Amino acid sequence: MNKQLITLLALGAGSAGAIAQTTPVTTGLTLYGLIDTTIRYSTNEDAAGHGRVQMTDGVLTGSRWGLRGTEDLGSGLKSWFILESGFSPDTGTSQQGGRLFGRTAAIGLEGDFGKLALGRQYTLAHEVLSSYEAMAFANNSIVGYQGGNYTGLRYDNTVKYIKSFGGLQIAGAYTFGEVAGSVKNSSAAAGSLVYSSGPIEVGAVYQQTYNVSSAFFGAVPAAQASKQTVWGLGGTYKAGRSQYYLGYTNNHLDVADYRNNVGYVGTRFAFNDALAFIGTLQYDWLRHAGQSGKRLTTAGMLDYSFSKRTDIYLEVDYTHLQGAWVALNSSPAFNNSGNTYGNGSRLGVMAGVRHKF
Repeated sequence: MNKQLITLLALGAGSAGAIAQTTPVTTGLTLYGLIDTTIRYSTNEDAAGHGRVQMTDGVLTGSRWGLRGTEDLGSGLKSWFILESGFSPDTGTSQQGGRLFGRTAAIGLEGDFGKLALGRQYTLAHEVLSSYEAMAFANNSIVGYQGGNYTGLRYDNTVKYIKSFGGLQIAGAYTFGEVAGSVKNSSAAAGSLVYSSGPIEVGAVYQQTYNVSSAFFGAVPAAQASKQTVWGLGGTYKAGRSQYYLGYTNNHLDVADYRNNVGYVGTRFAFNDALAFIGTLQYDWLRHAGQSGKRLTTAGMLDYSFSKRTDIYLEVDYTHLQGAWVALNSSPAFNNSGNTYGNGSRLGVMAGVRHKF
């Protein structure tokens, strides 16, 4: 089983560099991180359809630094913590709304009983579903648009429990809404199952979040705060130097009346120990207020590793929108590289360098 998917709870897929830092194995304190910077050209970057050249964060992974530590408590019991901060490498400013540890701030216990984590951490929906998309819901938001908008990405005030039984892994999570007079308001709950055997892994997740508004592309006003229900399933298969991905996400907001059905396929292929290709294709059907829309997003990336710590890459992505998807993807609150400003397509090219420490 890809135990790095959920094994350490606090980190998600979406970042191979951080995932490698996960399971606590030693006593002490470790400083770690990565810097991932690109130069990107993309079309339709304003309402007039002008292109833009910019320096920005990485394609697959966001830049971050963090602290992690463990303590052996004896009798097979360990305590651990992770504090992880995201930043923009082109400006040095903090991400995640300026939080000091906006990526992860979690503490937990691990033993024969399983794993328990408390704090700000990745949602189960994001951890499970991103592992069945070849770019793990990429950091480049127009490719990784499902992350956050559907999966929730990270939730504050979350308790997560994980237990493995041979090839089967079960997990549950609950997020406290912390609203006076209501336990349900702004809360969330999720459960997942992941099974692996040899080269095959399959998994499924179900998650409900109450009072969702701006998290969905900035398209849901507070007056239409909705219960968001997300469920999905997928799998991976390894064969030699190749790994294949297949997944499905179902997203529904009740009051705001958005429904999304997304299918995605992808592959990772290693030409040799240094050069690899990653490709993904996602197709999204949208229904909103009696209107329909379709979205096709595809991306391909060549990655060359000079060492285990330093690599360079070249990526191309293309998104085509129809119907209600044009309005959704152009929401004024969605002010990042995913906004198409009323245009029906975007072509992007990125070249970058990444270093892990």
